[in-house]
Amino acid sequence: MEHPVRDVRNVIRALCQGSPQEQSDAVNRYFVPSASFVHPFCRVPSFEGLELPIIGAKLDSRTLVLAIFKWYKILSPKIELEIDSVVFDQRSNLLYLTIHQVFSIWFIPFYKAPVKLVTVLHLVPSNQQQNNGNSNSNGGDNDDTPNHDQPNSYHHLNGTGEDEPSYAEVAAGEAHPSSSPSSPPRHGNNSSGGSRSQSSGGGSTRYMIKKQEDYYQVNEFLKFVLGMPGAYLWYGWQVLSTFFCILGAVFLGPVTYFVAPYVVGSKTLPQVLQRNGSAGGSASVTPSRIKRCLN
Repeated sequence: MEHPVRDVRNVIRALCQGSPQEQSDAVNRYFVPSASFVHPFCRVPSFEGLELPIIGAKLDSRTLVLAIFKWYKILSPKIELEIDSVVFDQRSNLLYLTIHQVFSIWFIPFYKAPVKLVTVLHLVPSNQQQNNGNSNSNGGDNDDTPNHDQPNSYHHLNGTGEDEPSYAEVAAGEAHPSSSPSSPPRHGNNSSGGSRSQSSGGGSTRYMIKKQEDYYQVNEFLKFVLGMPGAYLWYGWQVLSTFFCILGAVFLGPVTYFVAPYVVGSKTLPQVLQRNGSAGGSASVTPSRIKRCLN
């Protein structure tokens, strides 16, 4: 991806909504061979060149990531998915996406799981992947590196790109959304559209995905296994837990003024009181005195 904020929309759609060939193209083009994957229900650790016994073939973790996406599509052939926002932290090479989707299993009648999640993609420049010996033929022709001497840069894109090519073309590497002249940058303070990193040689850095993490609130992933009733039960538990927090704060809050030792910097509260007390004896512990010492 030369332009992560724009390209990632079509990459995600190819992974979740594309044909098996489009899924394979997207994974092989945009994921490094040692890519890892983290989800509440499954995990793929990072490895590369694992030799399988008996058959003697070598296996990369990227192959397992592709298998997860294919099984995901088999379970739910028609997935309704929308990307609400994309934010790219260029300094740490992290791409944040907020996504909502409707997951429906084809062999369970009336089953639907409308969920919202945050996906974090850990990106790596393709030339760095080359230096580590992990590059593939799709990402090995660029020697640019991101500029880490600049302050933190956060780039945000919200909305849909009507003028972008199809995700099938992006997955196959035939087009890039950022290359379209009819898709101007969303932010005028960055001529490259907010997420393209320019090197000293004038080229742009290409990024590949080395790790994907999907984060769900508990009530969201409960929708997968218990449906909406499970989400409502968890919602009720959260409200009840909030009620207990309020009770604890009201009835036990005053006790915190008298519980010792308190830590104030590197000294405990009794030491502070002794330091600020009279030379003739120990200072009495009162709420007003504690407040003065803490301030």
